[in-house]
Amino acid sequence: MAAHGFKRIVLRLQPRVPDRTARLAVELAELLDLDLLGLFLDDTSLRDLASLPFARELRTLGGGWQPLDIERLSRELDTAARSAERLFAEMAQRIPARCRFEVVRGSPRTAIEATSRVGDIVVILEPGSPSERFTDQFSWLSDAAFRSAAAVLLVPPRIARTIGPIVAVAAAPDDPCIDTALVIAAAAKEELVVIEAHADAGPGAPLPAMATERGVRVRRVSLGPAGAANTALLAGALERIPVRLIVLTQGAFDRAVATAIASAQQVPVLVLEPRPPDAASERAASL
Repeated sequence: MAAHGFKRIVLRLQPRVPDRTARLAVELAELLDLDLLGLFLDDTSLRDLASLPFARELRTLGGGWQPLDIERLSRELDTAARSAERLFAEMAQRIPARCRFEVVRGSPRTAIEATSRVGDIVVILEPGSPSERFTDQFSWLSDAAFRSAAAVLLVPPRIARTIGPIVAVAAAPDDPCIDTALVIAAAAKEELVVIEAHADAGPGAPLPAMATERGVRVRRVSLGPAGAANTALLAGALERIPVRLIVLTQGAFDRAVATAIASAQQVPVLVLEPRPPDAASERAASL
């Protein structure tokens, strides 16, 4: 496993992944030397529905309500999977040896839970409209990603910028998001900004030697004791930074806050799993 702890990016390819999201996944995989898994979810609930005798579909051009044709549905899903595989191969040409395409059958919830693991980054494309956010499929996919052991990369419908500082929103002096953001900043040759959203008034935990060795410029922004609880204060600090990517830790900030940040700032937000207590102790002992 690399120094940042990640091994693989998991990108869902259904119904269609926008070019900007695909480029982001490929660039991040290349930047951090990660594998890239293109995942096509064959939702078996559709086939199950089509097998029910009372299931109907409304066909256009005067077709009216007709029984669901399970054979036609299966052909369409197979065609969609082949199309997704071709698109994935095209977009991943820069790192072909590190890419793999996989069709997983089952519900979105069980597919993500079964596929993702520690060391993964699961890419979640945020909906373009509020109504889409409340669809069952998006809810199941999002819930499964956040319940898994993987980190989650929230990608807004529109990405405001692809250059600029990497920001760690630290809820504690030793928040693991600082280490991760530093590795990404070093790889991307960007500045690291640490927003200290905690009550500790001290200088903060010392940064790893990589900051000096790799020539990463580090800037700290303190929000004071109210930082972790005051989302308006955090939003104001982020507005003053031309952010490229934000890193924070789940638990310190809930999913709703991470989603709101991605939407407001229009940049990707990487949400990490909390560091296990034993790992935190090991890091403290090494500093």
